[in-house]
Amino acid sequence: MIPTYKRTCTMDISHLCTLECPKCMRQWFKNRNQTIPGNNLTIEQFEKLSDYFTGFSFCGQISDPIFNPHLKELLTICKTKNKTVSVHTAASQRPEKWWNDVFDANTNARWMFGIDGLPYESFLHRKNQDGEHLFNMMCLARSKGIKCVWQYIVFSYNEDHLEEASKLADDNGIILRFMASSRWNDGNKPDPMKPKNPKWWTVRPWETKKDV
Repeated sequence: MIPTYKRTCTMDISHLCTLECPKCMRQWFKNRNQTIPGNNLTIEQFEKLSDYFTGFSFCGQISDPIFNPHLKELLTICKTKNKTVSVHTAASQRPEKWWNDVFDANTNARWMFGIDGLPYESFLHRKNQDGEHLFNMMCLARSKGIKCVWQYIVFSYNEDHLEEASKLADDNGIILRFMASSRWNDGNKPDPMKPKNPKWWTVRPWETKKDV
């Protein structure tokens, strides 16, 4: 029998996303003219899961959790049943009112925001992302006492902005994690996005700039 404290579940809760990040599994399906698999997790399905698991991570491989139409209700269930939950997002195509309502549904939730670089430049990897809007929504979450992590993958266009990002995170009470991409594992194939500093060529435990 699995100990209760280890009953956690990581899941894609949707099949939808507005981003077109080049190395995402979603693009793998699109490039082969294949249908993106999956559906939106329903409230009824999650109610059943929440009776068994003690914690959840909404972390998409082919989707972004903010596009599940029931996200507010799913977070409410976690709060009501005292379940831990984290939400990993990089998409920005939701209005501020929507973000405000979702954050209020469960202020105990932990949010991870994928903004690769300073907010104005993150779209260079996160295609279709409005990094400045998403950063503002991360600050909105912090204003409500929600624990937020800024996940910053280091690329050639943003590797010289680490100090500026660190100050921005410090000023807003946000945890900042610098991360290396796994795309350099393909060998020595030329890639204009590859950082100049070889420190960022190998995936390893992330570097946390600041803990709240």
